[in-house]
Formats: sequence, C-alpha cells, structure tokens
Amino acid sequence: MRERILAAVKSLNYQRLRKRSARRGVIRGGSQAVTIGLVCFGMEDALVELPVVSAALHGIETAISAEGGTLMFASIPRGDRVPSFLLENRVAGLIVKGPNQGELPATADHDLLRHIYRVPHVWLMGRLRTAHGDHCNFDADAAGRIAAEHLRAKGHTRVAFLNPKPGHAQFETVKLGFVERTRALGSTVEVLELPAISPLTWPLPSRTSQENVDQLAHLWWAQPKAQRATAIAVGADTTAVQIYSALSRLGLQVGRDVGLVSCNDEKSLIMGLNPPLTTVNVCAEAVGRNAVARLLWRIRQPADEIAVEVLIQPVLTERGSVPTRP
Repeated sequence: MRERILAAVKSLNYQRLRKRSARRGVIRGGSQAVTIGLVCFGMEDALVELPVVSAALHGIETAISAEGGTLMFASIPRGDRVPSFLLENRVAGLIVKGPNQGELPATADHDLLRHIYRVPHVWLMGRLRTAHGDHCNFDADAAGRIAAEHLRAKGHTRVAFLNPKPGHAQFETVKLGFVERTRALGSTVEVLELPAISPLTWPLPSRTSQENVDQLAHLWWAQPKAQRATAIAVGADTTAVQIYSALSRLGLQVGRDVGLVSCNDEKSLIMGLNPPLTTVNVCAEAVGRNAVARLLWRIRQPADEIAVEVLIQPVLTERGSVPTRP
C-alpha cells in the first residue's frame, strides 16, 4: 500500500499545501493555530441558551479567535455518541461542559468519555467528583460567602438558602459557602430544599421547574413570622426570576416583604425585574477565556499529568432587591 501511494504521489507530482505539527495545529508564520472542540453533553440543548453559559461560550470564542484558531461545537444531550471531529482526530483539545448533578458513568463503559479523556481537555463551569482533568469555573464558595456578607451588612440576621436542585454541584458549593459564612457572622441560617431525585437520567433539564421553586417559597412563607427568614439567597438568576413569580402569586414582593440575592448576573434574564435584582457577577466570559488559556497550556505540556482547577473571583452587583433592616 505504501509503495502504491508513493507511486501515485510521484506520478501526480503531489506537493503538500502546508505542514502540520504533531499537535494537529497548523503552523503559520512560526505560531500555532489550533482547532479546539467544545462538547456539551448530559443536558438539554437549551443549556447553551442560558445567559451565563452563553457568556462563557462567548469568552471561549473570543479567546480562540485571538489565537487565530478554530472552534468546533457539538451538543450531545444524552451523551450517547461521539462527535465526528473527535472520532477523526480533528481537534487538538477539548473544552467540556457536562452535567452538574449525579455521577459520570465508568469510563470503560462510556464511549464519549473514553474519547474525551484521550485528548487534552478542560471542564467548563462544573466538574463532577468522578470526572478527570482540568477545570475552569468561578469560585462558587466565594459567591456564597459574598452573598452572606451582603445580607449581614444590610442588617439581615435570619436568612435562608433556597435550593431547588439538591445535589447540583455548583448550587451545593454556593450553599455551603453561604451557610458557613452566615454562621461565622453570627446570623441564623436555614436551608430549604426538596428531596434529591435518584437516579438521574440524561439529558438533565437546563432550567429548574417553577413548581419546585413554588414549593420552596410556600415552605418559607408557612413559617411563623418570628422565625421566618427576612432575606433569601439562591444559586442562580434563573431561580431568582422564579422566586419573583412565586412570591407574586402569594401577594408578596421582593424588596418589600423579603430580601433576595442571587448568583450569575445574567443581565438579559433579569433586566425586567422590579425591584432590580442584587446578584453576584460570576464573570462567566472570563471563565470561558481562562478555559481556553488553560487548554492551550495543557496542549503544549502533554507530559504534565497533574489536574489543575482555575477559579475566577466573583464580585457583587448591588441593585434593589435587598432592603436594609433597621
């Protein structure tokens, strides 16, 4: 076969148009322009429509464009196939957005995970404890602590964390940071959450159901006034929007009857809320840019096997949803 190919090359006077490096990048003017894959799996397709995820993807695109590289994207809600660009070795590395609940299957039993793990890869905005590889995210523990400190500064000493997705890795970390910091500040904190669903099946829903949030709002409101939290924290702006709706049906109003602080600062989602929502900006675009930077480092350092986690520091965006207590 080799002899036949060489004979065809000679008869056609074939010349390569360009040289490729061992890392699948195209050498141009001494710099390497790589092709990167982005794989989202285990979640509904609507995941990429969430503003916080879209902002991270924009950061990824911006960073890859600045490197002169190419991005290939695949959404695999059930995690039941391998994208062609991965099968055909057309990418130098992968950025992976997987589910944030449950556990990943054993690698030996899952074709997609086997292919992911054989190339340099970075998990984006969530890495389950059974996952392997680098991870880039915002500091969810810090987000919880920032929310707790803001409520205390506003005079709220009885607070609650509402968690409609128990077991969600990101929400759990925000919750723990919030609870620990609240207690350290001398305030009383309660966690209101629904029982965890088991077993979980893919694709997981990209949004929390309104019914779940309504149940938590009713649990909070049913408590005696002397025990009821005067301010609430939640792990995502999508949940905060649903809290506004749930309280409205109870004849209550955020900012008047209860304070509310959230996470993500998804401006396109929360811009119509009244009063405007106080939320922790998780700097999602910076998370995406840093995921690319980490992946490029990983591609260039294939022998380094130590997994690294890069966490971006979030910042509070104060608006009008947390009233000051006398």
